[in-house]
Amino acid sequence: MELRDYFKMISKYKVIFWLIVLLCGASAFLWTKAQPKSYLASTTFTVNKSSSLNQKEVAYYLYDNYYNVQSAALFSQIVTTWFESPSLVTEVYQKAGIAVPPVSQKKLSKTFKAVREEPATINISLTGTNKDELDKLINAAGDVLQEKTNELSRNGEVTYDLAKFTPVVSDNTPNLVLNSIIGLFAGLFLGAILILGVEYFKEEK
Repeated sequence: MELRDYFKMISKYKVIFWLIVLLCGASAFLWTKAQPKSYLASTTFTVNKSSSLNQKEVAYYLYDNYYNVQSAALFSQIVTTWFESPSLVTEVYQKAGIAVPPVSQKKLSKTFKAVREEPATINISLTGTNKDELDKLINAAGDVLQEKTNELSRNGEVTYDLAKFTPVVSDNTPNLVLNSIIGLFAGLFLGAILILGVEYFKEEK
């Protein structure tokens, strides 16, 4: 079957075809329009481990603090898993002065998204509809993490340090125009498939 044959079939059912296209486009437009304004808050932490020894103070080679870097990388894995704990999330809310949402512990543990990047960088993000609350939460997360890190120190000396980048809160609302265009293209595809299916079953009979 040649390409022009497909166009002939679509032309035969053009009313139905364009109706499907418009319905898909309108559905995408209305769905996007109905979504509440959303924001994305994110920040980045880098785990550092200070060395108790200086190369100038010892006669053996310290491998450019290679083991400190490896230790920081392992600790960053631990920090990443902390965000899966409802207890830590609760502490972040309390630190931010915001009431903890009345949700299940499973859902609470998914409040933050923590992604570790080699060797010891952690990207933290969360979404919501209240920009001010998100800003407080992302900043409070850094404070709580540093407090937890300090608790693991020995003899009052901080073994690890978390270098925090400036948090950013930006608009995360779905793009109305883009989603509408995607809906129209989806309608074109769906309409063509349905018409081809109708013609196929007609020939079968």
